[in-house]
Amino acid sequence: MLLLVLLFVLANALAAWLDLPLPRLTSLQPPWPFAWRYDTDLPVSPYVWRKLALAAAMTATAATAALAAVWGLRRRRWRWAALVAATLLFANTPWPRPALYLAPAVPTSFDRSPLPFTPASLLQGAAAYQARCAACHGAAADGRGPLAATLPTWPSALGQPLFQNRLEGEIYWRIRHHADAAGMDAETAWRVIDYLRAVAYGESGGAGMPAVPAPGLALTCRGRGRMPLSALRGQPVRIVAHGPATAQDERDDPRVVTVVLTRGAAIDAECTSDDADAWVAYALLAGATGDTLAGAQFLVDRQGWLRARHAGGDAPAWTSGDDVCGPSGRLHVAVAAQGLAQILKAMDASPIAIDRARRG
Repeated sequence: MLLLVLLFVLANALAAWLDLPLPRLTSLQPPWPFAWRYDTDLPVSPYVWRKLALAAAMTATAATAALAAVWGLRRRRWRWAALVAATLLFANTPWPRPALYLAPAVPTSFDRSPLPFTPASLLQGAAAYQARCAACHGAAADGRGPLAATLPTWPSALGQPLFQNRLEGEIYWRIRHHADAAGMDAETAWRVIDYLRAVAYGESGGAGMPAVPAPGLALTCRGRGRMPLSALRGQPVRIVAHGPATAQDERDDPRVVTVVLTRGAAIDAECTSDDADAWVAYALLAGATGDTLAGAQFLVDRQGWLRARHAGGDAPAWTSGDDVCGPSGRLHVAVAAQGLAQILKAMDASPIAIDRARRG
C-alpha cells in the first residue's frame, strides 16, 4: 500500500512538473528538489547547445567505459583501463554553467494556486495587497509607495514583467519569504498573486504574460436560469460591460454567448450578471476603473481563457491587435485577423489547455 501511495505521489509530481494533461491534486505537490529548471522561453545560444551536445556525448562515453569496467571485473580484462577512462571522461566533461541554459528554481516553482479565480477572491487579494504591500510597492504596484524612498533598496514594480518567464509558484515563494510579508498565510499570498496578475493584464492587455482565466461569474441566462460562467465551457463567450452605447453589442449573436455585466440595471440579454464584485474585477482586467469600465468587452474562449479585450465605444472593430493569445498564453498575431468572426476563428485555431490546477 505504501508503495502505491509513493507511486501516486510521484505520478502527481510528474504531471505537475511536466504540465501533462492528467488530473492532479495540488495538495500532493512535492517540492521541486533542484536549484535549476528547464524553461522553454529561455534563449539558449547555438554555442551552448553545441557544448551541451559535446558534454552529453562525453558522459555517454564515460558511462559506456564504466560498464566496460564492470564487465571487466568478471572477465579480468581491460578493467583498469576502462575504469581510468571512465573517471577521466567524467571528471573532464565540459558541462556549461547551468545559468546559460536553465532558469533558477525554488521548491515551489511548479506549485499552482488551489483557489478559484473569482471576483471575490481577486478583491480579497486587492485588500491584502493594499494593507501589506502598497506602502512600499505602491497602490498601483508601480514600485512608488510612500515608504519606497526610505528603504535601502528601491522596491520593484509588480506589473507585467513580474509574470514574464516566471512561474507563479516562484512568485509565491518570493512573497512568502519576503521579510515584510511575514505571517501572510498561503491562501492570502495566492490571492495577492491573482490580484497582481489581473492588474498586470489590465495594464498590458496580456502581452508577454501567461494566459489569464476569465474570473468566474454568477449568471442569469434567458430560459436557463442561474448558472456559473464555467457552465458555458465549450462555447465562445463575449462579455460586455453595460453602458449607454452598448445596446448593439448586447444583442444575441449566434457566434457567441453574450454575457452583459451590469451595475443593477435591468437588461434583456442572453445572459446577465449584476455582481458588484465582478464589475470591479473586470475593471482591473480592462485597465479601467469602476466608473470607466462601461463599454469594454472581453472574449473568452471555449476553455475559459480571456483571449481578447476591446475598448468598445468608438474604437475600431475587433482585430488581432486586441490581443489574441496562442497556445503558450503569449501574444499571438502571426495571422492578421479583422472582425469578430476572424478573431473567433483564430482563437479556435490556437487553443490553450484548460488550467487543470484550478477549481471552478
